[in-house]
Amino acid sequence: MSRCTLADGVYTVVPTPFTAQGALDLASLRRLIEFLVEAGVEGLLVLGVMGEAPKLLPDERKAVVENAVEAAGECPVIVGATHPSVRGARALSASAAAVGAAGVLIAPPRLERAAGEEALLRYFDDVADTSELEIVLQDHPASSGVHLPPELIARLSREVERVTSVKLEDPPTPAKVTRVREQAVEGFKVFGGLGGVFLLEELGRGANGTMTGFAFPEVLVDIHGTQARGAVEVAAETFFRYLPLIRFEFQEAIGLAIRKRVYRLRGVIKDDHVRAPAVGLDPGTEAELDMLIARLELPLAAPAAAN
Repeated sequence: MSRCTLADGVYTVVPTPFTAQGALDLASLRRLIEFLVEAGVEGLLVLGVMGEAPKLLPDERKAVVENAVEAAGECPVIVGATHPSVRGARALSASAAAVGAAGVLIAPPRLERAAGEEALLRYFDDVADTSELEIVLQDHPASSGVHLPPELIARLSREVERVTSVKLEDPPTPAKVTRVREQAVEGFKVFGGLGGVFLLEELGRGANGTMTGFAFPEVLVDIHGTQARGAVEVAAETFFRYLPLIRFEFQEAIGLAIRKRVYRLRGVIKDDHVRAPAVGLDPGTEAELDMLIARLELPLAAPAAAN
């Protein structure tokens, strides 16, 4: 197969909506997907870290993927297919391919230290051997517990053809973007993440875009598009204007709750429930969020009100 077919740009990591009672809310999911497509993102990523995938039952997971792909239309959907076993990752990848996903996101499994890099390479090679989809490698040690040096990412790009891009979230990300791009094969793409906190610097180092869950994705789309057109100073002005909210959303433990709250305030999802165990927002955080949105004069209107 040819190298990465994913277009450069912003890929929104989609949270999974639930009702106030904790049931899967597919109507809100479809409304959210349609809203994100209208915002101009290049693609969508479901069942990532922010999608609460480990908290979903198998039938719920299937329903999320099917509804997301259908609601997205021509907009590509990448599906989280991380699993500690080759068999599991293969099954999740096959399920995603069966409903028309554009790719899968897979983080490296935890391995015994004695296994070494060769075992990790075999894992991805074995998963790719039966996969119809290209693989986005997730480099997020905070969730996977696995550190991927730039040299190993580059080796994966050379030796496992279906690993065509990386979602790079191992700080300092700008420097790592440079090192991966220097060593990876031609056509291998590097996307940032981590809430977009270092988006400007990552783009400046040659990143192809970002895969993150900032709840005003149209802002990131504007920054990427402006930078791509060569208007670097204008892109920087936009980035630094909205950086306070980007930073605020990216708080450890409560970032997902904040993003769900923003989407509820925007009228896109009906409830901002996060499945237990989870940390909710205290009144002070809610007030700070409201202040930031007002100060930045961000619109809360959505194409359609939640029902």
